[in-house]
Amino acid sequence: MCGAFLSSWCYAALSEKIKREPVVITSNSMEADQLGDTVTFTGNVMLKKAGMTVTSDAMVVFYDARSKDIKEIDAFGNVVVHKEGRVAYSNKASYYSHEEKIVLSGDARIIEHENQLRGDTITLFMNEDRSVVEGGKIMFYQNKQEKPGVGESRR
Repeated sequence: MCGAFLSSWCYAALSEKIKREPVVITSNSMEADQLGDTVTFTGNVMLKKAGMTVTSDAMVVFYDARSKDIKEIDAFGNVVVHKEGRVAYSNKASYYSHEEKIVLSGDARIIEHENQLRGDTITLFMNEDRSVVEGGKIMFYQNKQEKPGVGESRR
């Protein structure tokens, strides 16, 4: 098993201070491209970062050439994102560190309890706890109200 400890810049929602948060990625193999400022992870890839877990078949991390901070992370194949009781699935996911957003594409869907959200593209804004769905549909389940029986009154 191969592992990497990476760091990214993340903007705190209520603070103007910039702080570093650890990003830990494990996989079966890792290949670093020093000149291109990328690291490619393949086989049973798992990323863990501040309450979020992402798994996929492969993942590519892109660095800023000067600061060496993470700019973007692309995950490919059987992508699953777990965060705060929600699970998202897609064929591809791109995480943009400076904007703290994830863009899911290719059979993208989010499941929270019994509710499902599907779309061509779903953008998750991590600090704002909101999402934007393009070309999709939503399926909500609500409790069924029982009809009163014989001799019972409605209230």
